[in-house]
Amino acid sequence: MRLYPPAPALTGRVAREVDEICGRPIRKGTEIVILPWVLHRHRMLWNDPDLFDPERFSPERSAARPRFAYLPFGGGPRICIGAQLALTEVSLLIATIAQRYQLKLLPRQDIVLLHRITLRPREGMRMQLEGRH
Repeated sequence: MRLYPPAPALTGRVAREVDEICGRPIRKGTEIVILPWVLHRHRMLWNDPDLFDPERFSPERSAARPRFAYLPFGGGPRICIGAQLALTEVSLLIATIAQRYQLKLLPRQDIVLLHRITLRPREGMRMQLEGRH
């Protein structure tokens, strides 16, 4: 969710007043695009940003991070209405599948990302399921 956010670009935000972002002046009425894809890899916000490290979301490590450094479903008044459902669904799916199977990525796949409104592998990801005993 951090490295491959479901919505890697959030558009349609308009500056309600004059502001400044990273030293650049923003005029009132300017359309702003927020890029979680970039934000989630920003070296000022994340140590080793390209590393998959679930422990970075422990309460202790999360406490020091700015509130909107992680936006898998957007944030504020426009947060995705389905965020909680999506997290619940994926937790149940992973728990159910992982109890019965071990998943292995089939070799020699060139996984190319397709960005429309959401981010996904263009041709999917072929996996091999091995039953757990």
